[in-house]
Parts: sequence; structure tokens; C-alpha cells
Amino acid sequence: MNMIIVSHRYRLDEGASVSDEPFNAVVCRAGPCARSAGPLLQHLGAATGRCPHGVLISTGCVLRAERCLRAPGHDSGAYLMVQPCDLGRRPRGTAIGIGPVLTDVDAAAVADWLAGDSLDPARLDPRLRLT
Repeated sequence: MNMIIVSHRYRLDEGASVSDEPFNAVVCRAGPCARSAGPLLQHLGAATGRCPHGVLISTGCVLRAERCLRAPGHDSGAYLMVQPCDLGRRPRGTAIGIGPVLTDVDAAAVADWLAGDSLDPARLDPRLRLT
């Protein structure tokens, strides 16, 4: 499996909230996620650039779900996993599944959550929480 670490330059606006909680955000760019992953990566790249301990990774399927094995007939949104970790990148707690991210508004909401004060899944819109 190939992984690409994505980085973007981003100028932090004064007063914007920034998380200092370390995390790895892994975005799927395979199968049915491919079409929606580009805009999501743009939003998450900007958010991750604001977080001193955030890493954004683009990779293949993160779910291995049945939907991923079929050829996509339509844009069914992108999925990602966010793993809180310590400064040494060791996992801390349970990975948080997010998706489907269907629209630019969804992508912006996930990016705001990622750069916010905490990685509490309860802060995400319930329809974006993968259960």
C-alpha cells in the first residue's frame, strides 16, 4: 500500500483556534472515495498546517468495507480515520472514523473539528461520525 504524506502551506489567521493535540489523519483516495478526496484533502491540509503536531496522510482504503470492493457508480463520499497519538506518534485512544464526507461544507466542518480544541467525536455532526 502506498501512502503519501500531504503538506500545505497555510497562513494562520489571528484568533483562529488551533489544536495542540497530536494526531494522524488518514484519508482514503481509493475506489468510491477517490472523487471526494481531493477537496477534503485541501481543507484538511489547511487545518493540519495550523496544528503543530498534526499529520495528514493520503492512502488507499481505510475501511475495507463492502462498498469499497464494488466499482463506484456515483460519488458516495470520502472516508477518513483520525488517530489521536502522543508526540512520538504512538496511538492514544481509539481511532475516530469519519464519513461519508460528501460536500465542501462537510469537508470544512471536518477541518474545523480537526483544528479545534479537542478531538472529541461528540463535537462532530452526528451524520459525519462513522459508527
